[in-house]
Amino acid sequence: MDESKLPTPHNNLFHYALSHAQAARDLMQTHLPVDLVAALDLDSLELQKDTFVDEELRESYSDLLYSVQFVDQDGQRGQGQVYLLLEHKSQSDPMTCFQLLRYIVRIWEQRQRSGQTLCPVFPLVIYHGQEAWSAPVSLEELIGGPSRFFQYGVQMAYPVLDIGRIPDESLATEPFLQSVLGLLKYSRRRDFEEKLEFLLRCLLGSGTTELQTEHLDAVLVYITTVSPSIPMETLAMTIQKIFPTQIEPGSIADQYIAKGRQEGIQEGLKEGEIHLIQTLQDILGLPTIDASSLQDRSLEQLQAITGELRKQFRDRN
Repeated sequence: MDESKLPTPHNNLFHYALSHAQAARDLMQTHLPVDLVAALDLDSLELQKDTFVDEELRESYSDLLYSVQFVDQDGQRGQGQVYLLLEHKSQSDPMTCFQLLRYIVRIWEQRQRSGQTLCPVFPLVIYHGQEAWSAPVSLEELIGGPSRFFQYGVQMAYPVLDIGRIPDESLATEPFLQSVLGLLKYSRRRDFEEKLEFLLRCLLGSGTTELQTEHLDAVLVYITTVSPSIPMETLAMTIQKIFPTQIEPGSIADQYIAKGRQEGIQEGLKEGEIHLIQTLQDILGLPTIDASSLQDRSLEQLQAITGELRKQFRDRN
């Protein structure tokens, strides 16, 4: 499957954001079922860095796995443990349920080999495709057949967090996570550039005391990777507008600002050359080339045209 060829820009941003405990806790607090959240001590949330699958399977997953402690009816931390498995998808993959089941079985096998008891594993698929999720969300739906066949067999289902169908203001309360989920939501849409300022401004949401430069850098790398058509000058101007005093020298944001300025200078020089070409053509009595047909020319190509027109003018006089 094309999506499984990791890493991708979407997967990189997903992993970076959800490897931060504050963002991961906010995602779970906001989007896990209420009764499950009530049974978990999210302060004990811990990212599991060990892999539970072999290399063949590893290439098919863009997952993050966390362990978290149970709490009892009085809200006190108990002895039990549950794994929370987050799987990122940018396409509605019909075999997702089977993939998750394979992963969960590998987790249990690893625990058994290490002398640990089996524990619950709760999967959550985070999806940001343009169309609504349409893949089967249970083994019964995937395999088909009479329901009674599944009464004594393996049963499994998973919820899907389809961020494309969630209002922007409900994506998250943690500023960085809201920005990341918004970027994933809009990255394939035509109005991505229009949403750019809003999505960057999320990094300075209410309660944010200061901008974390590494978060901004990760977001900017993602933006320029998934949407290289956004002019660097536009991106630089947006960064300066939102973060006028927070950019650290040498950071990626600082480098983008410098590139944007240079791009702006180049564009200004190009506009000047185009105007000069049209003026010289008018003086020489030549057909005036429409400015739009010259926009795709490089500055060097425009200067060559100007040089030829200047030569014609000198020769005529």
